[in-house]
Amino acid sequence: MALLEIKNLGKTFHTPMGEVAASIFIPSLQLEQGEALLLDGPSGSGKTTVLHMISGLLSADSGSIYFAGEDVSKLPTTQRDIWRADNVGYIFQRLNLLDELNVLENILLPQCWRKEKNKQALRQRALALLEQVGLTQKAACFPRELSIGEQQRVAVVRALVHKPKLLLADEPTASLDLENGKVVLGLLRQLCRENNVALLLSTHDEAVKATFTHKYNVRGGCYE
Repeated sequence: MALLEIKNLGKTFHTPMGEVAASIFIPSLQLEQGEALLLDGPSGSGKTTVLHMISGLLSADSGSIYFAGEDVSKLPTTQRDIWRADNVGYIFQRLNLLDELNVLENILLPQCWRKEKNKQALRQRALALLEQVGLTQKAACFPRELSIGEQQRVAVVRALVHKPKLLLADEPTASLDLENGKVVLGLLRQLCRENNVALLLSTHDEAVKATFTHKYNVRGGCYE
């Protein structure tokens, strides 16, 4: 059984006049535990929308999303939020770090949704991951005090602190220069391998694309 399985997933967006502005259809996609898959396609093809539907942040118009055999696309909103908090890590393109919270607080905030949480254990794991990505001394700093590369590493830690089974990463190197992009991608892939986390990543960066052997074209609805 695949960790993630998508069947006939569809989403259509309309203009205020009722005309079709964009349409996305994923006939079939599977992701095994610990596997890394690249979501490919040109700008506007719907990569972010697909990630949002998988995470439950956006509802699909049709189709199903199975996670470990359960159709999570049919869960009520509250249960879907709990499922996401327990099983999914998400690295947003815009990072979504809160300016009012320090690094450690930003990392731990999403865990308030989890059904079962050991606050002390989560804090210790957050600190351990910060050490692993070279940010031990930044735990009490605020996002504005960090470089973009450091902020991106914080986003990686936030997404992995609760040991998710699935990590969704939306353009995780888009705001970084080449060198910092390599560092962040390397840390991301390393942490996923060490924790057997399935990775589904979208990017326009050709250097990032070259590191993936498995790719799925969103516009074509097929593997490459």
